[in-house]
Amino acid sequence: MAAEPELIRNVCLIGHRGSGKTSIGEAMLGLASGRSGPAGGALDYAEEEVERGMTLGMSVAHLEWKGREVNLLDTPGDGGFIADAFVAQRVADCAVLVVHAQDPIQVVTERVWRRGEKEDIPHFIVVNHLDRERTDFSEVLDQLRERFGQAVVPLNLPIGREDDLRGVYGLLSGTAFVNGEQSTEIPEGMEDEVDVAKTQLFEAIAESDDTLLEKYLEGEEISTEEAFDGIRKGIAEGLIIPVLAASAERGIGVDRLLDVIAGSAPGPVDRSRWISEDGDEISCDPDGPFAAYVFKTYVDPYAGRLSVMRVVSGRCRSDEALTNPRTGSNERLGGISHLTGKERSSVDETVAGDIIAVAKLRDTSTFDTLCKPEKVISFEPVELPEPTTAFAIEAKARGEEEKVFEAIRRVTDEDPSLNLERSEDTGEDILSGLAQMHVEFALERIQRRYGVEVEAKAPRVPFKETISGHAQAQGRYKKQTGGRGQFGDARIEVSPLPRGSGFEFENAIVGGSIPRQFIPAVEKGIVEAMRQGTIAGYPVVDVKVRLYDGQFHTVDSSEAAFKVAGSMAFKNAVADATPVLLEPYVKVEVLAPTELVGDIMGDLSGRRGRPMGMEQRGERQVVQAEVPQVEMLTYARDLRSVTGGKANFHVEPGHYEEVPPNLVERVLAANAREDEKAVS
Repeated sequence: MAAEPELIRNVCLIGHRGSGKTSIGEAMLGLASGRSGPAGGALDYAEEEVERGMTLGMSVAHLEWKGREVNLLDTPGDGGFIADAFVAQRVADCAVLVVHAQDPIQVVTERVWRRGEKEDIPHFIVVNHLDRERTDFSEVLDQLRERFGQAVVPLNLPIGREDDLRGVYGLLSGTAFVNGEQSTEIPEGMEDEVDVAKTQLFEAIAESDDTLLEKYLEGEEISTEEAFDGIRKGIAEGLIIPVLAASAERGIGVDRLLDVIAGSAPGPVDRSRWISEDGDEISCDPDGPFAAYVFKTYVDPYAGRLSVMRVVSGRCRSDEALTNPRTGSNERLGGISHLTGKERSSVDETVAGDIIAVAKLRDTSTFDTLCKPEKVISFEPVELPEPTTAFAIEAKARGEEEKVFEAIRRVTDEDPSLNLERSEDTGEDILSGLAQMHVEFALERIQRRYGVEVEAKAPRVPFKETISGHAQAQGRYKKQTGGRGQFGDARIEVSPLPRGSGFEFENAIVGGSIPRQFIPAVEKGIVEAMRQGTIAGYPVVDVKVRLYDGQFHTVDSSEAAFKVAGSMAFKNAVADATPVLLEPYVKVEVLAPTELVGDIMGDLSGRRGRPMGMEQRGERQVVQAEVPQVEMLTYARDLRSVTGGKANFHVEPGHYEEVPPNLVERVLAANAREDEKAVS
């Protein structure tokens, strides 16, 4: 029988790469299962993760601790895979931010924290690696309070420092935990530190409740029971952000973290955060209408699809029929299970608040909702970070195109932050992701899992050509090889149109110098010639063509002949009309700390960018500019270098402008180089 929602805790582990999220999670699993050490490899089990020694995708683990059913979501800490951390904060009820004691506030720390604020999810903070050299818990605490506010307060303190770290002291319980033993004595030499920390903690607890605040201000003592009640309430409302000391490698503080999750973390029933697409608040009611949100899909080439979902409302048993509002199709839950990494344990029933996995759903994708047909409910997809890196891709071997793109479809099913689309301008298939490593890992996964290789290179910049002057020209096609020949003669005038106008064709033939039935053939020949260009083979745009004269032969003229004549006339005319190269500009918005704005502006200017304005957005500045697209081919990498990864950017298509004559050769060469450069 499923655990009731009051006993469920859904917690995600977030933080920067190297902070030790996975180590914390595997230490928690080891304790919960009764192991003497961490459950090594339970969360980072994929072959690629083992090879790289880093988390590349979200892992889900179910454990039990002191009467609570805990669903743990472990997320990547590298910025190229941060989308899973954003998703996890949507579906969990509490986030545990793991920071490294030697360097607590990093770029990803800031990004996941800002997303957590947007999702309105309560946070704990765990300071990990306190057994390392040059670590000081009080200094880390000061940095955390400076960045995240005075709601950040210690819940326990480390006993010992660096290599002498021995345990933790609980400020609420007044208990020291050292080497599996407990003591109610304050460790020697920590009296002043405990007093300061307890003052911070109890002030935060008092401020979370009016009754406790009045009692505190009047000098009355807040009881331990009142303090625990206050901290639970304060965490749920975001008024208290407790900080815990830990060393995952030594197993210090991990049991305290589990206790806090079981006893003080908000559960599904404590806060209602689920709003349907219709704007209705969906509460965590086991007797309400069933609704489950699919937030992760795993695709195994042999076992098929595994859909992981958060049950928002109601309850459901295995083999029940559900509907998918997006597709209108029916789905049957063939089997329900809890996940612990790659391991599955079957359950007969699921209830509101739980996180489950279901195999082999036919027509359900990530961010879909499943519900009962009699009460249709659907939820919005998670807003993911925008792709910043793109590659043009194609099958490496002829005849494997279908296999390659089926493999890519499966990989993008697993990771919606990858995007595959066809470029109409260049005819290329473009795979984009959050970083170069993100896309490269996807291509590696395709080769490893599905046995096909993908050729990847930088996308071509879609240059265009136009004219800046007027010209007239003749196209005369005459061919006689015995028997009926071919003859067509067209005379045209070309002139430039305003930027963005496209193509205009005017039939100015009078007197029947070209019969009416051949006029469309002339236009067709011109249009085909426009696709090929005259400077560097790019399409010609923003041109008006006036067909004003020509000749025909009563026997030898044909549509094919006039099509060739039209093409010849256009090429001749453009050559005399001062052809120019056009390059696309993009609109760029860069979001960055104020102190980096000067560096960013200088870098954009070096890319021939034009500043278009600045505005304040929260604590950061938005720099707006228009930049030639060819200058943006390496921008994601370069911006990370210039800002230390502290800035994000957004790009939208802009307009076309003439390439300065002195730069034509350079931009064409740059495009050619990027076109030939494969992913290395």
